[in-house]
Amino acid sequence: MKRVLLYMAAVMAVVGCTNDTQEIIYPEPDYANVELSSKSAIVASEGGIKEIFVSTNRTSWSVECDADWVDMSIEGNSLTLYVDEYSEVDNRMAVIEVVAGDDPDTAVARFKLLQVGNATFNLSAAECANSYIANTASSYMIRADIKGNGENRDNSRYVTTHGVKIEGGSYADVLWEATYDSDKTRSCNIIEGVPFYAADEGYVCFTTGAIEGNAVVALRSGDGEILWSWHIWVTDAEITDSEANGLQWMDRNLGALNNDSNDIANRGMLYQWGRKDPFLPSPAPYIAMPTHSYDEDYNLTESEEEYYAIEEQLVANRQLLNINNTQVGNGFGEWRYAGFEAPVALNAPGNIPYSVQHPTTFLACRTDIPIGEYVFDWYMQQDLMNTSGVMMQSDSQLWGDAEQGSEYKTMFDPCPPGYCVPPRGAFGEIPSEYACSYVSNEWSKEEFGWRWTGGNGDFFPATGNYDVSGLIGETSERMLYWTAESFGNGTSGFGKAATLFVAFNDVYYGIYPLLDPSVAGAWYSYGARASAAAVRCVRVQK
Repeated sequence: MKRVLLYMAAVMAVVGCTNDTQEIIYPEPDYANVELSSKSAIVASEGGIKEIFVSTNRTSWSVECDADWVDMSIEGNSLTLYVDEYSEVDNRMAVIEVVAGDDPDTAVARFKLLQVGNATFNLSAAECANSYIANTASSYMIRADIKGNGENRDNSRYVTTHGVKIEGGSYADVLWEATYDSDKTRSCNIIEGVPFYAADEGYVCFTTGAIEGNAVVALRSGDGEILWSWHIWVTDAEITDSEANGLQWMDRNLGALNNDSNDIANRGMLYQWGRKDPFLPSPAPYIAMPTHSYDEDYNLTESEEEYYAIEEQLVANRQLLNINNTQVGNGFGEWRYAGFEAPVALNAPGNIPYSVQHPTTFLACRTDIPIGEYVFDWYMQQDLMNTSGVMMQSDSQLWGDAEQGSEYKTMFDPCPPGYCVPPRGAFGEIPSEYACSYVSNEWSKEEFGWRWTGGNGDFFPATGNYDVSGLIGETSERMLYWTAESFGNGTSGFGKAATLFVAFNDVYYGIYPLLDPSVAGAWYSYGARASAAAVRCVRVQK
């Protein structure tokens, strides 16, 4: 630095003496440079050949490899790698370095080559999706060149503007990993090490660890932008189906490790309606909630002192139960829940691109919109009519068709291959707007949830949910389960919410948001698409 400063000072003195204002241009330093046509690749266990093209401003270059199972040859500016068959179970990696120039002026480019073991399973072989079911201590690969299931089936205009293909990927990492662990000591080693991305093949490879749980793997561009992400659901317990209302239902919530009625591992993940990426439920253990006593006409049968004692205990229990879960394990992400409002979006595809880039950010309802115009949504802040006269906000179909018997998956559906979010009517026909008789006839209350006695007999836990502001609540008390139906006439803010099934406590039941909008203000969280609730997937029927 001192030498440069002295040199610049001498130049200024010359300019001052000659009165010459002509700009002096110095040639750029000719530093060594080397670039490769690719940075990474995958070779099957059967072996194979990979060719890399080398670009450099030097007349010669050399290559080194840290693995003896890779043979190499050079011809012109082409480097060819030869790999034999590999019979082991675990993946193996080689790092190849291409060096151009002479000391001290050298440039180095690195290439990573992964050969998968013979037990590596391709989770995308039959179908692509936004989530995949995996077992512990296993090796997998997923397609990372296509969004969701790759289907152009949504009414959001996202596909038109952003396409189905994923391009520009540079590397993959783990955003977060978490298991159902109240003291947060085991929420790591769900994904072992760092995922491997091969741009040439368009795949991400990863190995699961010893712990069951959930994780999200993200594909990033060179500058760190998230291009897409996938939910990896690691469970060793076999997932089975059962029939109800003409549908084949998964035996547990999406992301759950079991369906035991008193185990917090039955909660699964929570989703804002229409988003593909999950949010974590409370990590707190279940707590039995006290209830008020009523007679057959629903009149209180307890004293005032007893009533307030129960209310005080409910408040105390809720503080213990409802905890925003921020576990990331060995991931590189950061959770953002309450306090972050969805960006203003007045035109489709709204906030979908933002949600893709920020899968751990809860997009809360905006508070700067008059209540009469509130849409209770993260997607857009106003409805938009398409050329067919359909309101885009109300009929966005981010999670598929609303009609029974027409269930299919969009690219935003969060369910694993072969499954989708339940369609309209999945929980049966609701006889009235309050539906007390339906719940009494179809469901049986248990300590931490309800059993669908009128359906497949499965247990549906009271998972809790996030309201439209990003606050978690109602863990152990109520259950909310999404369907794919989105309804509304485009004129009522509350009418733009998506339907879901809701069962309340053993005193009062309801189905929301099938209330009259004029009395629904107090219940805006139930059914508002900005809230986050559980999903019980059903088999896709094609």
